[in-house]
Formats: sequence, C-alpha cells, structure tokens
Amino acid sequence: MLYPLPETFYLCRIGRPVDDRGSVKSEGASVSECGSRILTGGASRKGLPWRQLNETERLSEPDRDRPLCDACNELAGRLRPSGPDGEIDEWSLYDESFRRLVEWAEGSGCFFEGLQPLKEGGREHDLTFIEESRTWLKFTKPAAAGYVVTFNFGAPALEPALPLEYLERLLLQNEIFADRVSFVGVAGERHRPRIVTRQPHIRGEDATPDEIVFLMAELGFQPLPARFSIGYADSLAFIREDVAVFDLRPANVVRTKEGLIVPIDAIPFRLTPEAREILAD
Repeated sequence: MLYPLPETFYLCRIGRPVDDRGSVKSEGASVSECGSRILTGGASRKGLPWRQLNETERLSEPDRDRPLCDACNELAGRLRPSGPDGEIDEWSLYDESFRRLVEWAEGSGCFFEGLQPLKEGGREHDLTFIEESRTWLKFTKPAAAGYVVTFNFGAPALEPALPLEYLERLLLQNEIFADRVSFVGVAGERHRPRIVTRQPHIRGEDATPDEIVFLMAELGFQPLPARFSIGYADSLAFIREDVAVFDLRPANVVRTKEGLIVPIDAIPFRLTPEAREILAD
C-alpha cells in the first residue's frame, strides 16, 4: 500500500549518476579497520560523523538480524489504526512514521542510537563493510527511507518512501532475486534515524545492459519502453505479470568471475491494476 504524502518529490531520469555500488561491490572502510574509531568517536575519511557508543551498543551479529518479513509485520502493527499508537494524521504521516519506527526499534532491542556508517554511498544509503561476515551494513540517509515507485500522474516516478514501504520493497527484492537482505535495526540520531539492513558482499564487475536483459528474460520479465525507465539515465525497467522492477543498471548488477549475473540494488514494485494499465500503453 502506498501512503499519501502532503508534499512529494519526484526524481525522473537524473542525468549524472551517483555510484551506489559500494553497497555491495567495493569494500571501502571495514569494521576491523575502523572498529576502534567507532567506539571512541571521530570523523570518517568521507566526512561522516558518528558519536561515541556504549559497550552495549556494539554492531549486531548476522545471527541476530531479523527476517524482513518479521520486521514488516511488527512495524505494520505499530502503524495501523488499531495499533498501540492509534491512527496517524495524513499531514504528519512522514514524521510520525519515523517516530513510531524509533519507538518500535527501541522496544524491540534493535535501536542502536549514535551508530553511524563509515563510508559515504549514493543517494539512498551510506555503508559499513563487516570483514568477519563479508557483509555490508546499509544505512538509509538520515530521516529517510529510500524511494518507492508511484503512478500518481499517469507514469512511474520515484518519491520518498515511508519506512514500511522501504522494507516491503527490500522484501520483494529478496523474493524476486533470491537475495538475502536482512533487517539489523535502526541507528543514527533519535530525530534523524537511519534504517539499517545487511546484505552479503558479492565480488565482481559491472554487468552489461545486454546481460541484465538476458537475466531478466530468464526470470520471466520483459523490458519496458525507455519512457518508463526511472532513476538514472542508464536505468532499465522490466515487467512480469503484477511485478515491475525499476532502476536496474550496470552499477546495480554484478557479474561474478563464475559468470553469474546478480542484481544487488533495484526498486521492485507490486503493480496495482491501474499501474498495470499504464505500463500496458
């Protein structure tokens, strides 16, 4: 379900790409290299600030992560009108959703207040590489939850996502591509929280557009016309029955040395009947 926002901000085919592939492909600063700085405070090479953490606020281990489906169900319970906090007014939906996200994370023992990423990423995430588990912690930008696809004006467009929408998007990514993104918790400042997820590191090179098209065909998807591509100038879009995938581009898809084509970042969307009709034109 897409929630209405009082103000919307759309991004359509941005001309100059900002590389977010470091989320999985380039290792950057690791916890083993920078762990002492995480616990004592400081500033990263990229200028990302973080605060001193208590001993009980260490980074979560992979076996303590929550499945995305569990995180979605629990957070949804805090957002529905019948939940403990009641209904959210439409005009305070964005701020109130993040407030309830922090309250839920705190009550669930997964609010890592003050924890910040070590590496600056792209427009949606900043990053920390965990050497021991060969995984990436992906932090959303402060007080943001990435982007979601909408069809409010008769064509696909990106607008800022609510926390639950963002998690549901990642859950769909796991479903389509057999990815293993898990929910770590919520970090950052109480009034500028970041959602933190974990994704396995995939070593490889950028896939070519032809390889992306081939992979999606193998998964039963057909390419959408260029006018429906959103994200960056080289982003591709695909459709399969009631699911569309946007923002697939070489920087977001890895070709491993074994020749496997692995999407690591995409914006999938479960289509409504109205959206399917728009894409069919």
